[in-house]
Amino acid sequence: MRVEPIAIAVGADEAGMASGLVGARYRLGDGAGPRVLATACVHGDEVTSTAALWYAAERLADARLGGSVTLIPCANQLAMRASTREIPLEGADLNRAFPGRPDGTLAERLAAALVTLLGEHDALIDVHTAGWATPFVLLDHIADAALRGRVVRWAGASGLPVVGEMPAEQSDLKGLDRSWSAWAVRLGKPAVTIELSGFHTLESETARRGAEAVLAMLAAAPQAVGGQGTQAGAVEIEWRRAEIHAGSGGLFEALRRPGERVAAGERLGVVRSMLGEARETATAPADGLILALNPISAVHVGSWLATIAVRASG
Repeated sequence: MRVEPIAIAVGADEAGMASGLVGARYRLGDGAGPRVLATACVHGDEVTSTAALWYAAERLADARLGGSVTLIPCANQLAMRASTREIPLEGADLNRAFPGRPDGTLAERLAAALVTLLGEHDALIDVHTAGWATPFVLLDHIADAALRGRVVRWAGASGLPVVGEMPAEQSDLKGLDRSWSAWAVRLGKPAVTIELSGFHTLESETARRGAEAVLAMLAAAPQAVGGQGTQAGAVEIEWRRAEIHAGSGGLFEALRRPGERVAAGERLGVVRSMLGEARETATAPADGLILALNPISAVHVGSWLATIAVRASG
């Protein structure tokens, strides 16, 4: 295995703090095969994702893989140092800035640098965390049936639940059509987002589980990149993401845990007043799997409370 360091400068933020992309390209075996780009910490408070790529790198030499993989363990260095989701001073979400521009804000410059780097690769794995969550793979909307089939199969190789994004009319309102993985799909490249547990804190156990998923997907990358002809469109996404938001403020008391199955109408938690009065009960919109719950108890009107995987046909 050959290792080549990567350092891409993108300039500084408004306070003069320099930033860029730092990582390494690993030539696996004889180097013949798919070229996969794996990124993490696009959001600076999701540091467990960074550790997942560390642990994956430790095992590449013995993984018997081909092709190459480029690992960028922290795509948003300034936000990571500040332990914030967004880029400090700009208040910009890097994962809503694609395709970016080389002469724009720091978020736009980072996005543009990532898109340029992706041009040298065949596929993308982007690792995030979803707070108090069970690990899962999230897939963007993919119009091309053949590409969609290949990506669904590739995601299934991770060993994690595979969940499609919420309906486009909802996800586009959140700017998710300008997310990193969505832009890669728009370029015709297989791309997935792996969501792990973690919020500000590096959780080693779930990071190692994330590394397992990354390594499994690297092993299956030849099928994802090579394609399976028209047959590739036969596989569809079984689950889709549904979110529940608060209609009142108070303290959210979770009654279930991520990873648990729930039935339609089953209680997930209660929003209580400061005196303990139940103001609102959050319930499952359909039979499904709890993917994530808000780890912050203090909520207000519109706060996210839970994410559920429900049947895509429901």
